[in-house]
Amino acid sequence: MTDKELQQAIQEVSQSLENLPESSEKLHKRRKRCLLLIKETLQEIKEAKEKDNKSQEIFNTTYYRLLTSWGEKHPFLVSFMMSRFRWSGYQ
Repeated sequence: MTDKELQQAIQEVSQSLENLPESSEKLHKRRKRCLLLIKETLQEIKEAKEKDNKSQEIFNTTYYRLLTSWGEKHPFLVSFMMSRFRWSGYQ
């Protein structure tokens, strides 16, 4: 992920968070939680790039890809897969 793509992704997620209606509906809460997790992961990728920490950058990029492809539909599956990554010594 290049710096430009990273900045663009952070801006898109921030915009989505701002546009999300303040509601107590379960769907909106779940969407907000997912967006916050994606934004946090993007920030961690950015910090890893700045510190030139390749292993953290790769780990967080993998996590970001899982979140964006499966995170909203299968949150439990993403959590399980990431725990397997950590258990296997990937991080």
